[in-house]
Amino acid sequence: MRTAQIIKAFIILIFAIVALTACEDVVDVNLNDEDIDLVAVEAYINTKAENNIYVKLERSLPVNQTAQNPVINNALVEITDDAQSPNSVTLEEQGSTGVYLLPAGVDYPGVPGRTYTLTITTPDGTVITAEDYLQQVETLDTVKVNLSSIGDYEYLGIFINSQETPGLGHYYKWDIYINNELLYDAEDLAFASDELVDGNYIYDMLIYLDWEEEEADQILHEGDTIRVEQLSISSAVYDFYWGLNDQAWAGSPFSVPPANVPSNLSSSDGKRILGLFSARDISVGNTVVIDETNYTPLISGIPNN
Repeated sequence: MRTAQIIKAFIILIFAIVALTACEDVVDVNLNDEDIDLVAVEAYINTKAENNIYVKLERSLPVNQTAQNPVINNALVEITDDAQSPNSVTLEEQGSTGVYLLPAGVDYPGVPGRTYTLTITTPDGTVITAEDYLQQVETLDTVKVNLSSIGDYEYLGIFINSQETPGLGHYYKWDIYINNELLYDAEDLAFASDELVDGNYIYDMLIYLDWEEEEADQILHEGDTIRVEQLSISSAVYDFYWGLNDQAWAGSPFSVPPANVPSNLSSSDGKRILGLFSARDISVGNTVVIDETNYTPLISGIPNN
């Protein structure tokens, strides 16, 4: 596994230099009794036609407990936009799951260019709020799966091609689905800012490398179906993923001291809120079914290459 570990470290360094720029320091907060029973929020609104709003509410347990976090039931969960005549919607809890979705038959599409505010009122009267701007995303033109030059063409990689929007201040995340299952581990997150590539066309950017040496540990196999979604995210959400990335690689040669992951949520009682609220536009790329033709070196789409 030594070769794979070296490649991991190399990829982290290259991705940090080329794409993941403008990282901000995270304030370190010591874990103590005040950090127990915090509210954890996972929430988003996107531009898909269906199932485009999701909010999950839980409470944190002490770090030495392995039980599943208890969910928060019977909260009042609302989303409002900043249109000239603001549009609001109240979500409904799905049974007693702590998951809040649009009521049946109700549409509330995400609209690029609007800022969305999430307001959660818990049963004890605590009010949690967050807002996020929904930036339009460029079209994801091409998804490729091929052997990558990183690792001397021993490992399959997933590559994307897309225009980058002119003007600094755009942030991106790529959700990778393998056989319709989202690749969600923190160390597999693919996200970037535009600081070093502003306005350029992005040719064959590596967003995932299946760098495990043992075939049993690899996750890309012949016959698998690969789909990638390109998301626009805000700077606050970008910082959140940076925090997750730092924690996922704690102890590696390029890690930083462990720190709390930043959040764009705030609470009326002054307590820290875990998680984030994200508004994002989505462009879905082409689907790739891995076959023997994918086990070849990438033929780059860069002109004159």
